[in-house]
Amino acid sequence: MKLTPLSLLFSGKLFLASMVAFVIADRIGLPKPYWCIVTCCVVMNPLTGAVRSKAVYRFTGTACGGIIALVLAAVFASVPVLLVIGAGIVATAAFVCSILDRTPRGYGYGLLGITLMLVAVPGASHAESMFDTAVARVSEIGLGIIVATIVDSVIVPRSLGPTLRRRLHGWLTDIETLMNDAFSGRSDHVVSEQGRLKIIADITALSTLTGQLRYDPMVPRRDVQLALAIQQRLLRLVPTLSAITSRLAVSSAAELAIVRPLLEEARQQLGEDTSGHVELVERMRHLPLATDGDAIWSGVMRGALADLMADTLRLWSEVRRLDAALDGREMLEPDLERKVRQAVPFPLAPDWSLALRIAGGILVAYAVLCGFWWATGWQYGAGAVLLGTVALAFFGSGDDPRPIIAKFGLFTTLAFAAVGILSYGLLPLAQDYPTFVIAMGLFMLPLGIWAASNPMALLLLALGLSSINLQGAYSPMDFGAYLESMFADLFGIYAAFALCSLFRTLGPAHTVARLARQEQDDVIRLSRRASNYDRDAYINRALDRIAAITLRFGASVARLRLVALSLSGEARIAAEDLLAEIRRQIRRDEPTPTLLALIDRTLTAVHQQAPHPDQHVVLRSLASLRIGFFGPATAWASNP
Repeated sequence: MKLTPLSLLFSGKLFLASMVAFVIADRIGLPKPYWCIVTCCVVMNPLTGAVRSKAVYRFTGTACGGIIALVLAAVFASVPVLLVIGAGIVATAAFVCSILDRTPRGYGYGLLGITLMLVAVPGASHAESMFDTAVARVSEIGLGIIVATIVDSVIVPRSLGPTLRRRLHGWLTDIETLMNDAFSGRSDHVVSEQGRLKIIADITALSTLTGQLRYDPMVPRRDVQLALAIQQRLLRLVPTLSAITSRLAVSSAAELAIVRPLLEEARQQLGEDTSGHVELVERMRHLPLATDGDAIWSGVMRGALADLMADTLRLWSEVRRLDAALDGREMLEPDLERKVRQAVPFPLAPDWSLALRIAGGILVAYAVLCGFWWATGWQYGAGAVLLGTVALAFFGSGDDPRPIIAKFGLFTTLAFAAVGILSYGLLPLAQDYPTFVIAMGLFMLPLGIWAASNPMALLLLALGLSSINLQGAYSPMDFGAYLESMFADLFGIYAAFALCSLFRTLGPAHTVARLARQEQDDVIRLSRRASNYDRDAYINRALDRIAAITLRFGASVARLRLVALSLSGEARIAAEDLLAEIRRQIRRDEPTPTLLALIDRTLTAVHQQAPHPDQHVVLRSLASLRIGFFGPATAWASNP
């Protein structure tokens, strides 16, 4: 827990919003005014953009969940079992949508599922009162959202803008380090491997942040577009720098001695304008070739390196100008300004395989917990159903969800312990609103300070306050019922813990293998059909699947597929044979000599073909495939 002015401000705003919402709800006669406090705890965030985006999606999800619950009640009112089954299926579908939609909008789908669990499942045997329950729940949550949003907007709203600038500056520093390493030929630098993966993961996270930035009135629309334009270029730079490193790693000592001075000059020019970059790349193309290998292969490799340098220096020059424009230090030329207006968030591809596996786990957990509830007639069984499905829906998508579900169970226990002090120690002393506010302040303010730096503390507050019948005239729940309610929630959570591995293998190794299979499937599809759109979509998906072996093969396969139809004679036949062999071997742990022979055969056929507009593209793609699959293998000989 960090006691800072910002944490004190956040805690004070959270407490004020909660108390105002509760008093209003109690005065207008809402049946469970404590849901307003719970909503304030869930919606409130140290940053205004995050508060507003959560407010919109929470209210939308809650309202839609209430409407769907009423529709199900109207259809299955006379058959409670079918109502419970229907609610479980629809809620599971909503949770799956929340996993597939990796933007802040996914939160709304999650709240739709939770609302169904809160309204339809406990009220299945009393469908006639479901309308009143749904209206009350939507009203209580809506009131909490409105009050939390107003309080955050009026009292020292905090913009996401400084957070955005801080992240961008950090990314630019990391990318510059990568460029220095690549141009220096240092492939073993600490940032070059694990650091590269972390950089891509951090930069792609801007797509999620963008959903919050759009709700931040203090961040201009153009600043968001500039940030997205920078993101696009940084994500293209990382694989390009990796390709430069791989080219240098397989170059001979004589070749390195020739190109290294220009690489050092390029490193020194990273902050300069594009005109100097163009001249430098042309000098790279016209350097004399090393005499210790096949001249044609050396020329292909040199040309590929020059192309990669040109892409790198152009992208970095644009990044520097965009960054200066974001700081207000530079005006952009019309062409680059047009590209900024067209920038869109990096697409976070949905993982259907994972989502469907989680859906299977949710449905089984829901069926098991509902069956146990029905068989035992347990009064608090609905709580076990709710917490069990929520645990899987919100925490089940990680490599191994068991640790985070166990942590969820720990925080639930802490929530019940803390709210026990409130319920049986502090609130019985409150005789009127002032003393009630004092009691709640003693409970909420310290936890609010903690929540400013640990979102799980907000979960603790929300769980605790949703488990007691907090009304204007308060009387503690029977202690036995309190313990039974706590046990039901923990039972549901640890049932989810036990069932989370039923439909999937857990652990990071399995995740890497699953993502690698997705990568292989993409490469196979690209070897059969490719367009410019297919290529760009693949690159986006491959960047997102950062845990797998990405971008070494797919982009080169896509380029080869694009131009293979324009080849003729032996070159066309060799290219098609090579693509077919890639499809056969893509799932092997190690490529075979047959694939190497086909790559070299295609290189020879393309080189010996009459000059062709796409010849350079094909040679570059083939060189990338050869290096990607076989690394420092014996270089291709142009006359084998």
